Amino acid sequence: MLFQTWNFLFFLLPLLAVYFCVRRTFLRLPVLLVASYLFYAFFDWRFPIFLLGITTADYWIGRGLERKRRGWLLALSLTLNIGLLCAFKYLGFLLENLQWVLDACHVEAELPEVEWLLPVGLSFFTFKSMSYTCDLYLGRGRCERNFLAYAAYVAFFPQLVAGPIERASTLLPQLHHRMPLNGDDLAQGASVFLSGLFKKIVMADMLAVYVDRVFDDPTSYGGAALLMASYAFSWQIYFDFSGYSDMARGVARLLGFRTPLNFDNPYAADSVRDFWRRWHISLSNWFRDYVYIPMGGSRCIKVRVWWNLLVTMLVSGLWHGAAWTFLVWGGLNGLGCVVSSLFDRSNWYKKIPALVKQLVVFQFMTLTWIFFRAHTFEDAFDVLKGIIHWEEGEALFPWIPAALVLVVWGYGLLWSSRFRGFLERRPCRMAAVALAVILILLLGAGANSQFIYQQF
Repeated sequence: MLFQTWNFLFFLLPLLAVYFCVRRTFLRLPVLLVASYLFYAFFDWRFPIFLLGITTADYWIGRGLERKRRGWLLALSLTLNIGLLCAFKYLGFLLENLQWVLDACHVEAELPEVEWLLPVGLSFFTFKSMSYTCDLYLGRGRCERNFLAYAAYVAFFPQLVAGPIERASTLLPQLHHRMPLNGDDLAQGASVFLSGLFKKIVMADMLAVYVDRVFDDPTSYGGAALLMASYAFSWQIYFDFSGYSDMARGVARLLGFRTPLNFDNPYAADSVRDFWRRWHISLSNWFRDYVYIPMGGSRCIKVRVWWNLLVTMLVSGLWHGAAWTFLVWGGLNGLGCVVSSLFDRSNWYKKIPALVKQLVVFQFMTLTWIFFRAHTFEDAFDVLKGIIHWEEGEALFPWIPAALVLVVWGYGLLWSSRFRGFLERRPCRMAAVALAVILILLLGAGANSQFIYQQF
Protein backbone atom coordinates (compact mmCIF):
# COMPACT_ATOMS: atom_id res chain seq x y z
CA MET A 1 0.00 0.00 0.00
CA LEU A 2 1.76 3.12 -1.23
CA PHE A 3 1.35 6.46 0.54
CA GLN A 4 0.49 8.28 -2.69
CA THR A 5 -2.44 6.03 -3.65
CA TRP A 6 -6.17 6.22 -2.99
CA ASN A 7 -5.96 2.86 -1.20
CA PHE A 8 -3.83 4.45 1.50
CA LEU A 9 -6.24 7.37 1.88
CA PHE A 10 -9.14 4.94 2.37
CA PHE A 11 -6.99 3.09 4.94
CA LEU A 12 -5.81 6.20 6.82
CA LEU A 13 -9.06 8.13 7.23
CA PRO A 14 -11.00 5.35 9.04
CA LEU A 15 -7.92 4.61 11.13
CA LEU A 16 -7.67 8.23 12.28
CA ALA A 17 -11.38 8.23 13.15
CA VAL A 18 -11.10 5.03 15.21
CA TYR A 19 -7.77 5.98 16.76
CA PHE A 20 -9.03 9.27 18.18
CA CYS A 21 -12.37 7.85 19.27
CA VAL A 22 -10.40 5.53 21.56
CA ARG A 23 -9.50 7.72 24.51
CA ARG A 24 -7.37 5.38 26.61
CA THR A 25 -3.75 4.85 25.65
CA PHE A 26 -3.71 1.12 26.44
CA LEU A 27 -6.59 0.63 23.97
CA ARG A 28 -4.85 2.60 21.26
CA LEU A 29 -1.92 0.15 21.17
CA PRO A 30 -3.94 -2.76 19.74
CA VAL A 31 -5.62 -0.42 17.25
CA LEU A 32 -2.25 0.83 16.01
CA LEU A 33 -0.77 -2.68 16.00
CA VAL A 34 -3.63 -4.21 14.00
CA ALA A 35 -3.52 -1.31 11.55
CA SER A 36 0.24 -1.75 11.08
CA TYR A 37 -0.08 -5.47 10.37
CA LEU A 38 -2.98 -4.90 7.97
CA PHE A 39 -0.91 -2.25 6.19
CA TYR A 40 1.99 -4.71 5.84
CA ALA A 41 -0.23 -7.63 4.78
CA PHE A 42 -1.51 -5.50 1.91
CA PHE A 43 1.87 -6.07 0.17
CA ASP A 44 1.79 -9.84 0.75
CA TRP A 45 -0.07 -11.89 3.36
CA ARG A 46 3.14 -13.81 4.19
CA PHE A 47 5.21 -10.76 5.14
CA PRO A 48 3.67 -10.26 8.63
CA ILE A 49 4.85 -13.77 9.59
CA PHE A 50 8.50 -12.65 9.42
CA LEU A 51 7.71 -9.39 11.17
CA LEU A 52 5.97 -11.20 14.02
CA GLY A 53 8.79 -13.74 14.29
CA ILE A 54 11.53 -11.13 14.67
CA THR A 55 9.38 -9.08 17.05
CA THR A 56 8.65 -12.04 19.34
CA ALA A 57 12.25 -13.26 19.38
CA ASP A 58 13.78 -9.89 20.21
CA TYR A 59 11.11 -9.11 22.79
CA TRP A 60 12.02 -12.23 24.81
CA ILE A 61 15.73 -11.68 24.21
CA GLY A 62 15.24 -8.18 25.62
CA ARG A 63 13.56 -9.62 28.69
CA GLY A 64 16.55 -11.89 29.15
CA LEU A 65 18.98 -9.00 28.79
CA GLU A 66 17.01 -7.12 31.44
CA ARG A 67 17.87 -9.81 33.98
CA LYS A 68 21.51 -10.14 32.96
CA ARG A 69 23.59 -8.81 30.11
CA ARG A 70 24.73 -12.04 28.50
CA GLY A 71 26.71 -11.89 25.30
CA TRP A 72 25.11 -15.03 23.92
CA LEU A 73 21.67 -13.39 24.05
CA LEU A 74 22.88 -10.45 21.97
CA ALA A 75 24.61 -12.89 19.60
CA LEU A 76 21.32 -14.77 19.24
CA SER A 77 19.47 -11.57 18.34
CA LEU A 78 22.12 -10.57 15.79
CA THR A 79 22.15 -14.07 14.32
CA LEU A 80 18.38 -14.15 13.88
CA ASN A 81 18.15 -10.70 12.31
CA ILE A 82 21.24 -10.86 10.13
CA GLY A 83 20.47 -14.49 9.28
CA LEU A 84 17.03 -13.49 8.01
CA LEU A 85 18.59 -10.68 5.97
CA CYS A 86 21.20 -13.03 4.50
CA ALA A 87 18.66 -15.71 3.63
CA PHE A 88 16.32 -13.42 1.74
CA LYS A 89 18.61 -10.66 0.52
CA TYR A 90 22.14 -12.03 0.11
CA LEU A 91 21.94 -15.80 -0.36
CA GLY A 92 21.35 -15.55 -4.11
CA PHE A 93 24.24 -13.08 -4.45
CA LEU A 94 26.58 -15.36 -2.46
CA LEU A 95 25.64 -18.46 -4.45
CA GLU A 96 26.02 -16.59 -7.74
CA ASN A 97 29.54 -15.46 -6.87
CA LEU A 98 30.47 -18.87 -5.48
CA GLN A 99 29.34 -20.43 -8.76
CA TRP A 100 31.58 -17.98 -10.61
CA VAL A 101 34.56 -19.01 -8.46
CA LEU A 102 33.85 -22.71 -9.04
CA ASP A 103 33.60 -22.16 -12.78
CA ALA A 104 36.85 -20.18 -12.77
CA CYS A 105 38.54 -23.06 -10.94
CA HIS A 106 37.03 -25.55 -13.43
CA VAL A 107 35.11 -27.31 -10.70
CA GLU A 108 32.08 -29.08 -12.11
CA ALA A 109 29.34 -28.20 -9.66
CA GLU A 110 25.96 -26.62 -10.24
CA LEU A 111 24.73 -24.55 -7.31
CA PRO A 112 20.99 -23.93 -6.99
CA GLU A 113 19.52 -20.58 -8.00
CA VAL A 114 17.64 -18.84 -5.21
CA GLU A 115 14.82 -16.48 -6.15
CA TRP A 116 12.91 -15.84 -2.95
CA LEU A 117 10.45 -13.02 -2.56
CA LEU A 118 12.15 -10.33 -0.50
CA PRO A 119 9.82 -9.07 2.28
CA VAL A 120 9.26 -5.35 1.84
CA GLY A 121 11.08 -3.27 4.46
CA LEU A 122 13.06 -6.25 5.82
CA SER A 123 16.28 -4.23 6.16
CA PHE A 124 14.46 -1.51 8.06
CA PHE A 125 12.55 -3.45 10.69
CA THR A 126 15.46 -5.85 11.39
CA PHE A 127 17.79 -2.89 11.99
CA LYS A 128 15.13 -1.30 14.16
CA SER A 129 14.79 -4.43 16.25
CA MET A 130 18.56 -5.00 16.46
CA SER A 131 19.12 -1.48 17.77
CA TYR A 132 16.80 -2.29 20.69
CA THR A 133 18.71 -5.39 21.80
CA CYS A 134 22.10 -3.72 21.21
CA ASP A 135 21.10 -0.74 23.37
CA LEU A 136 19.90 -3.06 26.15
CA TYR A 137 23.18 -4.96 26.11
CA LEU A 138 25.19 -1.72 26.15
CA GLY A 139 23.07 -0.32 29.00
CA ARG A 140 21.71 2.53 26.88
CA GLY A 141 18.04 1.66 27.03
CA ARG A 142 15.24 0.24 29.15
CA CYS A 143 13.58 -3.12 28.60
CA GLU A 144 10.03 -2.96 27.27
CA ARG A 145 7.81 -5.36 29.22
CA ASN A 146 4.61 -4.67 27.31
CA PHE A 147 4.64 -6.95 24.27
CA LEU A 148 1.97 -4.92 22.45
CA ALA A 149 4.01 -1.73 22.86
CA TYR A 150 7.16 -3.38 21.57
CA ALA A 151 5.30 -4.96 18.65
CA ALA A 152 3.76 -1.59 17.78
CA TYR A 153 7.24 0.00 17.91
CA VAL A 154 8.72 -2.51 15.44
CA ALA A 155 5.67 -2.54 13.13
CA PHE A 156 4.81 1.19 13.29
CA PHE A 157 3.36 1.40 9.79
CA PRO A 158 4.49 4.92 8.72
CA GLN A 159 8.12 3.77 9.11
CA LEU A 160 7.76 0.06 8.33
CA VAL A 161 8.43 -0.06 4.61
CA ALA A 162 11.31 2.39 4.14
CA GLY A 163 12.15 3.93 7.49
CA PRO A 164 13.20 6.17 9.09
CA ILE A 165 14.84 3.71 11.51
CA GLU A 166 13.37 5.05 14.74
CA ARG A 167 15.08 4.17 18.03
CA ALA A 168 13.15 2.57 20.86
CA SER A 169 14.21 5.35 23.22
CA THR A 170 12.27 7.95 21.21
CA LEU A 171 9.22 6.02 19.97
CA LEU A 172 8.36 3.68 22.87
CA PRO A 173 7.75 6.51 25.39
CA GLN A 174 5.29 8.07 22.95
CA LEU A 175 3.45 4.75 22.63
CA HIS A 176 2.98 4.67 26.40
CA HIS A 177 1.81 8.24 26.84
CA ARG A 178 -1.09 9.71 24.93
CA MET A 179 0.27 12.66 23.01
CA PRO A 180 -2.01 15.71 23.11
CA LEU A 181 -3.21 16.55 19.61
CA ASN A 182 -4.37 19.96 18.45
CA GLY A 183 -5.09 21.80 15.25
CA ASP A 184 -1.44 22.72 14.84
CA ASP A 185 -0.48 19.01 14.83
CA LEU A 186 -3.03 18.27 12.13
CA ALA A 187 -1.88 21.25 10.07
CA GLN A 188 1.81 20.37 10.49
CA GLY A 189 1.18 16.70 9.70
CA ALA A 190 -0.82 17.51 6.59
CA SER A 191 1.77 20.09 5.48
CA VAL A 192 4.72 17.70 5.86
CA PHE A 193 2.78 14.93 4.10
CA LEU A 194 1.92 17.30 1.24
CA SER A 195 5.59 18.24 0.91
CA GLY A 196 6.53 14.57 0.60
CA LEU A 197 3.71 13.92 -1.86
CA PHE A 198 4.95 16.77 -4.05
CA LYS A 199 8.51 15.43 -3.97
CA LYS A 200 7.38 11.94 -4.96
CA ILE A 201 4.70 12.29 -7.61
CA VAL A 202 5.77 15.59 -9.16
CA MET A 203 9.55 15.61 -8.88
CA ALA A 204 10.75 12.01 -8.49
CA ASP A 205 8.26 10.35 -10.82
CA MET A 206 8.75 12.94 -13.57
CA LEU A 207 12.52 12.53 -13.39
CA ALA A 208 12.14 8.74 -13.33
CA VAL A 209 10.64 8.73 -16.83
CA TYR A 210 13.80 10.31 -18.23
CA VAL A 211 16.26 8.41 -16.02
CA ASP A 212 14.75 4.99 -16.71
CA ARG A 213 14.74 5.56 -20.45
CA VAL A 214 18.43 6.49 -20.57
CA PHE A 215 19.83 4.04 -18.01
CA ASP A 216 17.90 1.11 -19.49
CA ASP A 217 19.82 1.52 -22.76
CA PRO A 218 22.83 3.80 -22.14
CA THR A 219 24.66 2.94 -25.38
CA SER A 220 21.86 4.52 -27.44
CA TYR A 221 22.34 7.99 -26.02
CA GLY A 222 24.96 10.67 -26.36
CA GLY A 223 27.16 12.19 -23.70
CA ALA A 224 24.81 15.10 -23.04
CA ALA A 225 21.83 12.81 -22.40
CA LEU A 226 23.89 10.50 -20.17
CA LEU A 227 25.23 13.40 -18.14
CA MET A 228 21.77 14.88 -17.75
CA ALA A 229 20.36 11.47 -16.74
CA SER A 230 23.07 11.15 -14.08
CA TYR A 231 22.19 14.54 -12.64
CA ALA A 232 18.50 13.69 -12.91
CA PHE A 233 18.96 10.49 -10.90
CA SER A 234 20.77 12.39 -8.15
CA TRP A 235 17.63 14.44 -7.73
CA GLN A 236 15.23 11.59 -8.37
CA ILE A 237 16.54 9.47 -5.51
CA TYR A 238 16.60 12.49 -3.20
CA PHE A 239 13.02 13.48 -3.98
CA ASP A 240 11.86 9.86 -3.88
CA PHE A 241 13.34 8.93 -0.53
CA SER A 242 13.03 12.26 1.26
CA GLY A 243 9.48 12.36 -0.07
CA TYR A 244 8.74 9.03 1.58
CA SER A 245 10.36 10.20 4.82
CA ASP A 246 8.28 13.38 4.81
CA MET A 247 5.07 11.45 4.20
CA ALA A 248 5.98 9.02 7.00
CA ARG A 249 6.65 11.92 9.37
CA GLY A 250 3.42 13.60 8.30
CA VAL A 251 1.30 10.48 8.94
CA ALA A 252 3.01 9.96 12.30
CA ARG A 253 2.27 13.57 13.25
CA LEU A 254 -1.40 13.09 12.32
CA LEU A 255 -1.45 10.20 14.82
CA GLY A 256 0.15 12.38 17.48
CA PHE A 257 3.75 11.12 17.19
CA ARG A 258 6.81 13.35 16.82
CA THR A 259 9.50 11.76 14.67
CA PRO A 260 12.94 13.18 13.85
CA LEU A 261 14.00 14.72 10.55
CA ASN A 262 15.56 12.18 8.18
CA PHE A 263 16.90 14.55 5.49
CA ASP A 264 18.48 17.93 6.11
CA ASN A 265 19.05 19.52 2.70
CA PRO A 266 21.89 17.08 1.81
CA TYR A 267 22.86 18.72 -1.48
CA ALA A 268 23.86 21.81 0.49
CA ALA A 269 26.62 19.74 2.17
CA ASP A 270 30.16 21.09 1.83
CA SER A 271 31.92 17.72 2.32
CA VAL A 272 31.12 14.04 1.84
CA ARG A 273 31.03 13.46 5.60
CA ASP A 274 28.68 16.41 5.93
CA PHE A 275 26.51 14.87 3.21
CA TRP A 276 26.13 11.69 5.25
CA ARG A 277 25.17 13.71 8.31
CA ARG A 278 22.29 15.11 6.25
CA TRP A 279 21.23 12.14 4.06
CA HIS A 280 19.06 9.36 5.54
CA ILE A 281 20.08 10.57 8.99
CA SER A 282 18.52 7.65 10.87
CA LEU A 283 20.52 5.07 8.88
CA SER A 284 23.74 7.10 9.04
CA ASN A 285 23.35 7.34 12.82
CA TRP A 286 22.65 3.60 13.00
CA PHE A 287 25.89 2.73 11.20
CA ARG A 288 27.75 5.29 13.28
CA ASP A 289 26.53 3.86 16.60
CA TYR A 290 26.62 0.13 15.80
CA VAL A 291 29.41 -0.23 13.23
CA TYR A 292 31.75 2.80 13.18
CA ILE A 293 32.03 3.49 16.93
CA PRO A 294 32.41 -0.20 17.99
CA MET A 295 35.39 -0.44 15.59
CA GLY A 296 37.00 2.49 17.39
CA GLY A 297 35.37 5.40 15.58
CA SER A 298 37.54 8.50 15.50
CA ARG A 299 39.35 7.68 18.75
CA CYS A 300 42.13 5.83 16.91
CA ILE A 301 45.19 6.76 14.92
CA LYS A 302 44.43 8.40 11.58
CA VAL A 303 45.00 5.31 9.47
CA ARG A 304 42.61 3.30 11.64
CA VAL A 305 40.00 6.07 11.48
CA TRP A 306 40.21 6.00 7.68
CA TRP A 307 39.81 2.22 7.76
CA ASN A 308 36.77 2.52 10.03
CA LEU A 309 35.17 5.03 7.66
CA LEU A 310 35.84 2.86 4.63
CA VAL A 311 34.49 -0.34 6.22
CA THR A 312 31.38 1.44 7.51
CA MET A 313 30.54 2.77 4.06
CA LEU A 314 31.22 -0.62 2.44
CA VAL A 315 28.77 -2.22 4.87
CA SER A 316 26.31 0.57 4.07
CA GLY A 317 26.71 -0.18 0.37
CA LEU A 318 26.04 -3.88 0.93
CA TRP A 319 22.98 -2.99 3.04
CA HIS A 320 21.53 -1.12 0.09
CA GLY A 321 21.74 -4.07 -2.28
CA ALA A 322 23.25 -7.48 -2.95
CA ALA A 323 25.39 -6.48 -5.94
CA TRP A 324 28.96 -5.43 -6.61
CA THR A 325 27.74 -2.09 -7.96
CA PHE A 326 26.45 -1.21 -4.47
CA LEU A 327 29.78 -2.22 -2.92
CA VAL A 328 31.62 0.06 -5.36
CA TRP A 329 29.16 2.83 -4.52
CA GLY A 330 29.82 2.32 -0.80
CA GLY A 331 33.59 2.16 -1.37
CA LEU A 332 33.60 5.42 -3.33
CA ASN A 333 31.66 7.12 -0.55
CA GLY A 334 34.07 5.65 1.99
CA LEU A 335 37.01 7.14 0.07
CA GLY A 336 35.12 10.42 -0.12
CA CYS A 337 34.69 10.40 3.67
CA VAL A 338 38.42 9.71 4.11
CA VAL A 339 39.33 12.64 1.86
CA SER A 340 36.85 14.83 3.73
CA SER A 341 38.48 13.94 7.04
CA LEU A 342 41.82 15.07 5.58
CA PHE A 343 40.51 18.36 4.18
CA ASP A 344 38.00 19.47 6.82
CA ARG A 345 40.67 20.80 9.21
CA SER A 346 42.91 22.32 6.56
CA ASN A 347 43.15 26.10 6.60
CA TRP A 348 43.26 26.31 2.81
CA TYR A 349 40.10 24.24 2.51
CA LYS A 350 38.23 26.48 4.93
CA LYS A 351 38.99 29.47 2.70
CA ILE A 352 37.19 27.95 -0.30
CA PRO A 353 33.72 29.50 -0.76
CA ALA A 354 30.91 27.31 0.56
CA LEU A 355 29.10 27.31 -2.80
CA VAL A 356 32.18 25.92 -4.56
CA LYS A 357 32.50 23.10 -2.02
CA GLN A 358 28.78 22.34 -2.31
CA LEU A 359 29.04 22.05 -6.08
CA VAL A 360 32.08 19.77 -5.85
CA VAL A 361 30.32 17.49 -3.37
CA PHE A 362 27.25 17.35 -5.60
CA GLN A 363 29.40 16.38 -8.60
CA PHE A 364 31.08 13.63 -6.58
CA MET A 365 27.78 12.25 -5.31
CA THR A 366 26.39 12.28 -8.86
CA LEU A 367 29.37 10.17 -9.93
CA THR A 368 28.74 7.62 -7.19
CA TRP A 369 25.00 7.49 -7.90
CA ILE A 370 25.78 6.16 -11.39
CA PHE A 371 26.95 2.87 -9.84
CA PHE A 372 23.94 2.91 -7.51
CA ARG A 373 21.49 3.25 -10.42
CA ALA A 374 23.13 1.12 -13.12
CA HIS A 375 21.91 -2.46 -13.49
CA THR A 376 25.43 -3.82 -14.07
CA PHE A 377 29.06 -2.70 -14.13
CA GLU A 378 28.88 -2.71 -17.92
CA ASP A 379 26.01 -0.23 -17.86
CA ALA A 380 27.81 1.99 -15.34
CA PHE A 381 30.99 2.03 -17.44
CA ASP A 382 28.96 2.70 -20.61
CA VAL A 383 27.48 5.76 -18.92
CA LEU A 384 30.88 6.98 -17.72
CA LYS A 385 32.52 6.31 -21.10
CA GLY A 386 29.76 8.12 -22.94
CA ILE A 387 30.13 11.16 -20.68
CA ILE A 388 33.95 11.26 -20.73
CA HIS A 389 34.29 10.78 -24.48
CA TRP A 390 31.12 12.80 -25.13
CA GLU A 391 29.98 10.16 -27.57
CA GLU A 392 27.31 11.02 -30.07
CA GLY A 393 23.86 9.54 -29.84
CA GLU A 394 20.24 10.40 -29.25
CA ALA A 395 19.88 13.63 -27.26
CA LEU A 396 17.16 14.19 -24.70
CA PHE A 397 16.59 17.04 -22.32
CA PRO A 398 13.87 17.00 -19.60
CA TRP A 399 12.98 20.69 -19.72
CA ILE A 400 10.14 20.75 -17.20
CA PRO A 401 11.81 18.54 -14.52
CA ALA A 402 15.09 20.43 -14.96
CA ALA A 403 13.38 23.77 -14.40
CA LEU A 404 11.61 22.44 -11.29
CA VAL A 405 14.87 21.01 -9.95
CA LEU A 406 16.59 24.38 -10.32
CA VAL A 407 13.74 26.07 -8.47
CA VAL A 408 13.80 23.50 -5.64
CA TRP A 409 17.61 23.54 -5.40
CA GLY A 410 17.62 27.31 -5.25
CA TYR A 411 14.96 27.18 -2.55
CA GLY A 412 17.08 24.69 -0.59
CA LEU A 413 20.18 26.87 -0.82
CA LEU A 414 18.20 29.92 0.32
CA TRP A 415 16.77 27.86 3.20
CA SER A 416 20.33 27.11 4.35
CA SER A 417 21.32 30.78 4.13
CA ARG A 418 20.46 33.94 6.04
CA PHE A 419 17.26 34.25 3.94
CA ARG A 420 15.60 31.37 5.82
CA GLY A 421 13.68 33.79 8.02
CA PHE A 422 12.09 35.35 4.93
CA LEU A 423 11.05 31.93 3.56
CA GLU A 424 9.48 31.02 6.90
CA ARG A 425 7.04 33.92 6.72
CA ARG A 426 3.43 32.93 6.35
CA PRO A 427 2.86 34.43 2.85
CA CYS A 428 5.88 32.55 1.48
CA ARG A 429 4.78 29.28 3.05
CA MET A 430 1.24 29.67 1.75
CA ALA A 431 2.52 30.44 -1.75
CA ALA A 432 4.73 27.34 -1.68
CA VAL A 433 1.81 25.16 -0.54
CA ALA A 434 -0.49 26.57 -3.23
CA LEU A 435 2.12 25.98 -5.93
CA ALA A 436 2.72 22.41 -4.70
CA VAL A 437 -1.01 21.62 -4.77
CA ILE A 438 -1.38 23.01 -8.30
CA LEU A 439 1.58 20.98 -9.60
CA ILE A 440 0.33 17.81 -7.87
CA LEU A 441 -3.06 18.20 -9.55
CA LEU A 442 -1.54 18.99 -12.95
CA LEU A 443 1.37 16.54 -13.05
CA GLY A 444 0.73 13.85 -10.47
CA ALA A 445 -2.57 12.29 -11.50
CA GLY A 446 -2.54 8.50 -11.33
CA ALA A 447 0.99 8.24 -9.91
CA ASN A 448 1.49 4.88 -8.23
CA SER A 449 5.13 3.93 -8.75
CA GLN A 450 6.82 2.32 -5.78
CA PHE A 451 9.50 4.06 -3.75
CA ILE A 452 13.14 3.28 -4.60
CA TYR A 453 14.05 2.37 -1.02
CA GLN A 454 11.26 -0.22 -0.75
CA GLN A 455 13.54 -2.68 -2.53
CA PHE A 456 16.08 -2.44 0.29
